[in-house]
Amino acid sequence: MHKEGAAFRSLLNSFAIAVSLGLQYGVPLDEYVDAFTFTRFEPNGMVNGHDHIKMTTSVLDFIFRDLALSYLGRTDLVQVKPDDLIATTMNRNNGAHNDHANGHGEVAALDNEVHVAKMKGYEGDPCPVCGHFTLVRSGTCMRCDTCGSTTGCS
Repeated sequence: MHKEGAAFRSLLNSFAIAVSLGLQYGVPLDEYVDAFTFTRFEPNGMVNGHDHIKMTTSVLDFIFRDLALSYLGRTDLVQVKPDDLIATTMNRNNGAHNDHANGHGEVAALDNEVHVAKMKGYEGDPCPVCGHFTLVRSGTCMRCDTCGSTTGCS
């Protein structure tokens, strides 16, 4: 908040102390969340560096959305739900189960494949030319290990 000036920073610091005291003396966090989410004032807009909150209408809106997610499990106030970040993949044999593997064996094998792919440097994006998931970072661009095409760099 150093860009916004000393007065704004001091006011926000005093507000944080007041909220902290209120929580210590029994004001439910739900009350604060309901009162201060969607408050609108500058600075507002895009949020960088947070996995779940991408847009906010004010600093207070961001703070209480984050508190609601972290402490109350309120996913209705965030743009990216925690479930949206769970990686899902399709098995190469189109989901057919291996006869000698149980559910845990399949998960372990998939984890091993993912680990091997990360060790090879694969980024997880499909090649725009051949469609294989064998893109490797090459400077600021990507190179496909399967067909050799690049994403714009030579």
